[in-house]
Amino acid sequence: MSTSLPVAIVLGAGMGGRGVSMALAGRAHVVMVDRDEALAGSAAQAVVAAGGTAEARTVNLLDYDAVEAFRDDLLERHGRIDTVVHLVGGWQGSTTVDRKAAEQFASLEPGIFGTLRVTSAAFREVLIASPAGRYFMLSSAQVLAPSAGNAAYASIKGAAETWMRALGASFDGTSARALILVVNALVDDEMRTRNPGKAFRTFTDTNTVGAAVANAMADSAVENGARIVLVPEQ
Repeated sequence: MSTSLPVAIVLGAGMGGRGVSMALAGRAHVVMVDRDEALAGSAAQAVVAAGGTAEARTVNLLDYDAVEAFRDDLLERHGRIDTVVHLVGGWQGSTTVDRKAAEQFASLEPGIFGTLRVTSAAFREVLIASPAGRYFMLSSAQVLAPSAGNAAYASIKGAAETWMRALGASFDGTSARALILVVNALVDDEMRTRNPGKAFRTFTDTNTVGAAVANAMADSAVENGARIVLVPEQ
């Protein structure tokens, strides 16, 4: 059954996904995707409890055929797809640029970059067909200032940002936008409760990420390829 609401897919229903999904409750039909079925379901239930509509899905985001089938099922049932928010990732750090860092690159690449490549290519045409298509990627301030111990993570995020700029170029002449959201790290109320003595000064609240997504979805003048920095001022 088609919906009059925009359809927003949140890839990665974990901590960042909760902030984004709650910001979109009532503004979009939210499709929560995670490899953990229970996590995706819990995030979807929170959206419904907040007065929105949502569903939970598990999809192998490295399998192009599976992603296409997921896309086509959503189109058949809802008639549209307007936003994809890529929050899939993970982090590993090393002491310096050494063998461990090289091995971490191979371990991190599929989740951070592989899933971005597959999903952005699979959803590109439907986002162009939307009156306000948006593809968001969560990136890191480390891309422009990598530390020796963050070589693998920062390098993969840098490659992903390059892919996003190319995606943005492929949107030229359309209303679709490729947008990069930049943070140092994420924090939510649960993390603060578990770590009452930590200041989290350089961390970005997941609700801030959600607000940035909601604003850019509604802003027809947002710049294609924009790098939206959400790092707190010190």
